[in-house]
Amino acid sequence: MVEAFAAAIRRRAGEAADALRTAERDGDAEAALAAAGALDEMLRMARAHGVSTGPGHETGSGSGAIADPGSPDVVAGEDAR
Repeated sequence: MVEAFAAAIRRRAGEAADALRTAERDGDAEAALAAAGALDEMLRMARAHGVSTGPGHETGSGSGAIADPGSPDVVAGEDAR
């Protein structure tokens, strides 16, 4: 059951990351904002449950998304926006 939960988080994070890349490529700011929110939520859930999502799902690393201030991807003192 635990592995199924982790797999679902990874799948949903991957789908959200794909949607974010597609929206950014297409210049669709509204879809990018929605996808960034979905990705941030999946990453928060993954961190809360100790699930590794692997590389490519970070926010604030050039994706255009607003990074979670608690994320290790955010450098202290720098605005990630």
